[in-house]
Amino acid sequence: MLNAILGALKWGAVGFVVTFFLMVIFEASRIHDDIPVPEFKRRHTTRTAVVLSTFAGILSGLVWLLVQHWD
Repeated sequence: MLNAILGALKWGAVGFVVTFFLMVIFEASRIHDDIPVPEFKRRHTTRTAVVLSTFAGILSGLVWLLVQHWD
């Protein structure tokens, strides 16, 4: 039981980090120096990245648990 919980947490952390990294890279590629971005949009983008990364982490952990039960 402990191994299943630790495995799900590990995969959840991996899912969170990978998704957050990809979202930060995507947002960095869309920023142009000649167009100023309002501060509220930057905060909104950061919050959105954290929320979606958290969802991806939870989903990753749940998929890992599902695959373990198939085995």
